[in-house]
Amino acid sequence: MRIYTVHELPGAPLDGAGIVLVKEGFSFPAFAFSWAWLLWHRLWIAFCVWLGLTAALSFLMQMAFGAGAAMACSLALQFLLGTEANDIRRWTLARKGYRELGVTGGGSLEEAERNFFAKWDRPLDVEKVRPVTAPVWPRPAPARAAGDSEVFGLFPQGPKTES
Repeated sequence: MRIYTVHELPGAPLDGAGIVLVKEGFSFPAFAFSWAWLLWHRLWIAFCVWLGLTAALSFLMQMAFGAGAAMACSLALQFLLGTEANDIRRWTLARKGYRELGVTGGGSLEEAERNFFAKWDRPLDVEKVRPVTAPVWPRPAPARAAGDSEVFGLFPQGPKTES
């Protein structure tokens, strides 16, 4: 059984679109496809840090100890990313304003979602809409001439009738 943490974006719609489940533990896709996994999950800061760290350490290890050491260092960084990938996702979600709601479990992501929503006993928190106090269109209405009638549409005179 897999364990997931549940994160909610305050003010999200009531249909559950603002809820994200993040798996606990090692992420094999992040280990195998490091930079692609980071870009797929839109972890831009983590991608830049990982790219710079990998390039710098691999270069230094290759210059100091040779290609074998650079490959071992790169593999160690891949393993480190695999172990910390889901924590990086949680950190990014927290930076975006998501809050952690709890923990759920299931054999798959879908089962974990069903388990979470089956126990969900309150509606999602939706921020109240504040009324607009300023005019939406601040431009004043144009002044009308004395004989000008209100016109709606493209034909100000209306249809012509023959008498």
